[in-house]
Amino acid sequence: MNINRIRRGRKVFSLAAIAVITLAFTTIPAGRSASAADAAEQVIFSGTGVTNDGQLEIGYWIWCTPEGNSPIYTGACRGSIRVDGQGPASGVAGFVVENPDGTYVMRVFANSTKTFLVAAALHNIHPEPESGPNNVVAFGVLTTDGIQRVGVSRDAVVNVTGPGD
Repeated sequence: MNINRIRRGRKVFSLAAIAVITLAFTTIPAGRSASAADAAEQVIFSGTGVTNDGQLEIGYWIWCTPEGNSPIYTGACRGSIRVDGQGPASGVAGFVVENPDGTYVMRVFANSTKTFLVAAALHNIHPEPESGPNNVVAFGVLTTDGIQRVGVSRDAVVNVTGPGD
């Protein structure tokens, strides 16, 4: 008898939980849809480069939202950086700043302490990015060995879209 009561109680609880979740998602009115007026500027850096000392090859893909209508995402960056020969790419997060000359500086930090990368900074040199892998991005990386290395990526993709592009 106790087993039947427990089973019945679990079924009732499960059904009640499903009903509450269903009601929560069906009774909430849909929010505004995104429109062109709500668009946000986006900046993407993608490329590879070798540090000036020739010790490391770096690959990166980082997406940022320098401006927008959301306090959560404005200025935020997400992406990954790969340090050749040091394991898988490292997820990174950070922020971006637009300089008065129209160039961008991204500062990102590794999401995990288990990677070779600690932090990095990337800066597109020219304020008017060219289409395709035809841009120059200067970068600096700080690795767990405590050495900060700098380099240049001469075939980077720099994509700036959205308002103000």
